[in-house]
Amino acid sequence: MSTATDLLAAFNSTISSLKPIQSIAQKIPGSQVAWRYIKASHQDDPIRTILEVALVFFIIRTYAQSRTKGDTSGKNFVKLSEKEIDELVEEWIPEPLLPPAKPKIGAQAPIILGPTGPRPRVLFPSPGQDPRDPVNPMPLEGGKVVLNLASVNFGNLAGNERVRDKAVACLRRYGVGSCGPPGFYGTFDVHMELERDLAVFLSVPAAIIYAHSFSTIASVIPSFSKRGDIIVADRGVNFAIQKGIQISRSTVRWYEHGDYEGLERVLEGIRKEDKRYGRKPTAGRRFIITEGIFENDGSMVDLPKIMELKRKYKYRLMLDESWSFGIVGKTGRGVTEVFDIPTASVDILTGSMANGLGSGGGFCAGSLDVVAHQRINSPALVFSAALPPLLAVSASEAISLLSIPPSSPEHPLNGLIENVRVLRNLLDPITSIEIPSAAVSPVIHITIKPNNNSSNPFLSVEQSRNEQERLLQDVVDQCAENGVLVSRVRRNWEQEIVENRPSLRVCVTSGLTRKEVEKAGSVLKTALGKVLGKGRK
Repeated sequence: MSTATDLLAAFNSTISSLKPIQSIAQKIPGSQVAWRYIKASHQDDPIRTILEVALVFFIIRTYAQSRTKGDTSGKNFVKLSEKEIDELVEEWIPEPLLPPAKPKIGAQAPIILGPTGPRPRVLFPSPGQDPRDPVNPMPLEGGKVVLNLASVNFGNLAGNERVRDKAVACLRRYGVGSCGPPGFYGTFDVHMELERDLAVFLSVPAAIIYAHSFSTIASVIPSFSKRGDIIVADRGVNFAIQKGIQISRSTVRWYEHGDYEGLERVLEGIRKEDKRYGRKPTAGRRFIITEGIFENDGSMVDLPKIMELKRKYKYRLMLDESWSFGIVGKTGRGVTEVFDIPTASVDILTGSMANGLGSGGGFCAGSLDVVAHQRINSPALVFSAALPPLLAVSASEAISLLSIPPSSPEHPLNGLIENVRVLRNLLDPITSIEIPSAAVSPVIHITIKPNNNSSNPFLSVEQSRNEQERLLQDVVDQCAENGVLVSRVRRNWEQEIVENRPSLRVCVTSGLTRKEVEKAGSVLKTALGKVLGKGRK
């Protein structure tokens, strides 16, 4: 106590000795205000003044040390001769900017000449021919008409005349780009109209649009779920969801793909942990994240079961309908329509306008608060240029087409379910393959049945995967030779959180007739029989 008193007395005497300096400092403009503040601060709280002065001396002392200013004298540098420098330079090997490229499987990708659609004209480069070679350019002419089961064109909206005419008119009025983020001169009237159209079509209070479909769910997740929050996710979710979960830094609990009993065990385990550690369930946010139709295998979520568990354990639901909105349901409203569940009962619903509407970008639908929160908290919305106006108009026109009574022959999805059924009837009996996709899904994944993909049972996982990809690419090439386009799924295996099996992806479209689908299915069936039969020998 006496020490503190002595310090205060010494400090008061120091302040009184500064009066000559005060008279000089008063001549500086604004100094009287600063001096009154110092005196008042000292009288009210002298301990604070001591701390502030000590802090000033500490800053001066720290700056005076050579280690913070940097040693420019060179006395601590290691001095090397010219010969030693040259030797070090010769020995130095820079790290590669990218990992070594893996050998490419298959020939050059086919080139679509003109607009895409169910029957595009396609040019197939010859082996060793590079269409991007600037020295010997490849003539982009000729080609042949093929049946397209590779492009994402489920409702045949890619060549729809109404959509095209609206897009052309918008292009002439607004130009091409938006020239700014939505919150900074990038919002046009057609963007606001599209958000209203989406909200009305889905019967939800509000919707918000994004410029890129991949970035939608990858940005929505970290907008709501932060460090300390809990995410329970299906292990089969797509790559965009995986990235969103990583960015959020939330606590993640996975359940096996499509195992809803496993999901309930995970939720029950979290509840028991709450009781064991005295943790309040309301202390942080908790989400169940899943897809409508899964991008990786075409299977469909059991939405009624998810809704039951969500209500039982008091979780919020994030449902990504990127591969179901505009694709399944009588009118294309997604899996909520398939199971007759109100869309408004899903807390956060995201979707792609590229896959289902033949346009571009993505959207998120939900309550007014959910949408308003994203306008200033979603990185993909705040820092990315807004959706080009012509794509917004195209999406709005596609929604108006989907709003036509489903019994009308003009409805984009008219005939799609029948085409899916015809193709599945041809492919399901094949014994050498497995099709995990839902019966109503126009996204059909074809995988090689285990133990049928190799004659060597001792291959490593990577070797087995490479052999499966080679066989599937042979199927793709065989189909292309016979006038049918299908695609092999290409994955970034090094960054995928979950191991998926190599697969073919077939995208059924309503733009083909029943006979054309039967022909395409027969070609695919024959190619599978030839290639997989040869691979088993």
